[in-house]
Amino acid sequence: MTKTTNRLRAALVLLMASVLVIVSHRPLQAQAEFLEWGEWGVVSNQSSLSAVAPAVTMGPHERAALDPESQEEMVEEWVFTYDLWQWGISSLSGLGPISPIQGRREVLAHAEEIRRWAPDDLELLVGASIAHQASDFKDRPFGTDALELVWRELVDDDISVGIAQLRQTEVVLWAPYLYGVDLLSPDAAIRIMTAKLSQTNSYILHNYPQIAATDRFMLLALAQNAASGSTMRHTVGFFFEVAGADWTEMLASERALEMDWREQLRLVLLHTAWLVEQGWPLPDGLDLDFWSRIAFAEP
Repeated sequence: MTKTTNRLRAALVLLMASVLVIVSHRPLQAQAEFLEWGEWGVVSNQSSLSAVAPAVTMGPHERAALDPESQEEMVEEWVFTYDLWQWGISSLSGLGPISPIQGRREVLAHAEEIRRWAPDDLELLVGASIAHQASDFKDRPFGTDALELVWRELVDDDISVGIAQLRQTEVVLWAPYLYGVDLLSPDAAIRIMTAKLSQTNSYILHNYPQIAATDRFMLLALAQNAASGSTMRHTVGFFFEVAGADWTEMLASERALEMDWREQLRLVLLHTAWLVEQGWPLPDGLDLDFWSRIAFAEP
């Protein structure tokens, strides 16, 4: 997918959210009964992740100290961008069964399966990855599989489908014991996404055991979108061998633009933070504040 296409997708999400709010004839507060269909609320003012990421998780990434004025200016910039994106996604997710994007509802509906198959420290990332992939409005508008079914039957039988947006070729790679399953099955999709993230996690820890927890989870957020083992290994290797384990260098690269790494980090982060707000446990050492500053700070 090209850089331009992804920028247009992000712009479309925000535009649709704006339209939904503008055309509404009642204040959001007056729509409580309507939103109760899925127990949703629109996140319209999340100015900081400090309440999501407790201070005890903020250790591995206390890097170059900034003077107070520079630090305040930087925080204001990324917080505004974060709020805008979170508001847009939450608005489009918060209209119950008629929500244009349904990823978060899918995660809540299948939380039991996620907890059954995912290791404890990967539950949150599996859930956030499913929320992200199942929210692809282009392929799954309003959460329906209809477009994917038609395209798979008439055009290409190896397209990405289901709530994890997986291809049949990925089953062979990540979970060959599930080969032949219907990828539109939520349980199968969750198991394969779990296998993909589990294998990536093992690869990272085996080859780079010194990695900080937040760096590891951010790499997993990129790997969830990898359709091949070589793409996964290249992404991890690029971070260490080319970028020198520096996210600023990583995201400033031409490769980052080609692969849309910043957008992937942003979208998975937004769903991760939302799930933590819903009570999903935050893994030890995961610093969401650092992740948000890296993902939402302008390059």
